[in-house]
Amino acid sequence: MKNNDLIDSYFENSLSPKEQKIFNDLLQNNIDFKNEFQFQKDLKKVIASKQREELKSVLTEIEERAQRKSTILSIPKKWMVAASLLIIVGIGTWGVKSTYYPSNESIYSDYFEPSRNTVQPVVRGENINTIEYRAFVAYESENYHKAINLFNSVKNPDEAYVDFYKGLCLMATDKTHEAIEILEPISKMTQLEGKNKDFSEKARWYLALNYVKLNDDTKAKNTLLAIINDNDSNYKKEEATEILNFLD
Repeated sequence: MKNNDLIDSYFENSLSPKEQKIFNDLLQNNIDFKNEFQFQKDLKKVIASKQREELKSVLTEIEERAQRKSTILSIPKKWMVAASLLIIVGIGTWGVKSTYYPSNESIYSDYFEPSRNTVQPVVRGENINTIEYRAFVAYESENYHKAINLFNSVKNPDEAYVDFYKGLCLMATDKTHEAIEILEPISKMTQLEGKNKDFSEKARWYLALNYVKLNDDTKAKNTLLAIINDNDSNYKKEEATEILNFLD
């Protein structure tokens, strides 16, 4: 399979396990492949945004027409809007959503980006021979399999930030269920201090993305709403609102 076909299949969520492994290897080791994937990912995000605005415009126009007609006919406005939309689009509600809204896999691909290392600054050229330092070097180099092994060997496994970054490595290697098992407890922690501060809200964001990827819209929506309604944090609120609009 050609590289472009692999990328197309990824966005269509149709990669076989063997193809997924090839895709992951290319993404980590082939800079041209990575750049092409990032370009297509950014392009799809722009297109999705454009289509969302077009859909809003169409719905607004239909609603205005429905309001005018509803003064004559005693038909609930919401049903007039739905009926008009079916007539104009001709492919039904599901067709509208599939046309204008990205798949869960595409949403995940668009919004997932491993968090920047804010715990252990990696200075190139330094040789600090601790397992934790080496784990973050591997993490920043996007060598996620090696980073997972190193994070597993860190001497302070009770630190939330160690599990957090290991959870992101699991996400980057498509181990979604394992990532959820690690990130969910962190997302529920309160009163974190020191290096662990703020990792609860970050874990909640990535947990929501995992639910999106698994097509578990109920858990995804609940987690996104928790992010949006958190008055003590502004972390990823705008992005959470955007995704929630896609899932509604």
